[in-house]
Amino acid sequence: MKLSNGFKMFTILAILLAGTYYMASHKTITETEACELERSYEIYLAKGETYETDAEELVSQDEATAITEEGKIIGISSGETRVKTDCDTYIVHVSDLYTSPVLNMDKEYLPEGRYTVEENRYLDEVLSYLIEEAGKQSRAGAVEAARFLTLRFPYKLHYFYENGRLESEDYEVDGEGRYYHEGLYLSDVKYAGISSSLAKTGAWGTKIYEYSTGEYTANGLDCSGFITWALYNAGYDPGDIGAGPSYDVYDLTDLGKMTDLEDLEISEIRCGDLMGMDGHIGMVIGLDGERIYIAEAYWVNDLQVRVYTYDEFFKRSEWEYAILMDEYYKEDGNYTAMWS
Repeated sequence: MKLSNGFKMFTILAILLAGTYYMASHKTITETEACELERSYEIYLAKGETYETDAEELVSQDEATAITEEGKIIGISSGETRVKTDCDTYIVHVSDLYTSPVLNMDKEYLPEGRYTVEENRYLDEVLSYLIEEAGKQSRAGAVEAARFLTLRFPYKLHYFYENGRLESEDYEVDGEGRYYHEGLYLSDVKYAGISSSLAKTGAWGTKIYEYSTGEYTANGLDCSGFITWALYNAGYDPGDIGAGPSYDVYDLTDLGKMTDLEDLEISEIRCGDLMGMDGHIGMVIGLDGERIYIAEAYWVNDLQVRVYTYDEFFKRSEWEYAILMDEYYKEDGNYTAMWS
């Protein structure tokens, strides 16, 4: 059967249209399938802090809060915005209640009543987020908690020796936050359920009676309080234990392998390991190839980070031994030797 030229043209046109429709439909299905993999990320940034993504193109809905630049999200001012790629969404929270991690030797002390309940809760969310990013129940998570309080929190905490804990087993939780709560001990939501045994309860920065000195002192943390707080917030439960070493009492020196510094090389020490001397303890939070950074709550200079060259640390520091914590942490998480 011979086909007319008009029918031939109609047939060719129909085939072309069908192909175009198939390609368009196929493209639509492919894009739909790709977007079914859409993910939503919630991130917290300090003002001026940068978050790096794998995306080539990002669009911020509110550039007064956060801007985008070459796959990076940069916090500009306090607020919340959404940053989108073709399919993914970043819910971005920006705040000036805390800072990027930075070593600041000149912090002001935390004023009494500085934070509201809502601000306390927000900072708790930030701390929890950062620990989750580092790795809950990991070495990196414990380091992140210690770094938050010493590097990101904008105020210094006073050293406060917990009333009664080491003197008698009869004392219950008293004036300090110590390790009993996750998050920051900045408002009454954290101590409303605590019964005082020696002194009134109070958030960090609140003046309460310190029995070891016989004076009213701004509430804060002692050395073991700081370490157990960091471990507890990282997802561990060390218990309300002291610094040690106490050979007949379970304490922080029992959490890992205690080794004299003279028997160690710097290559054997990692962030998250504990450093001790008689009755005092701190945590390594930084190693940069030249210096070691140790966070501690100490009666001299309160909550601080002490920095030593490796030579100073081994030959002239007061630290006597390290507690190597590999067996305690089990996992490294997203470990970094330095915070930036």
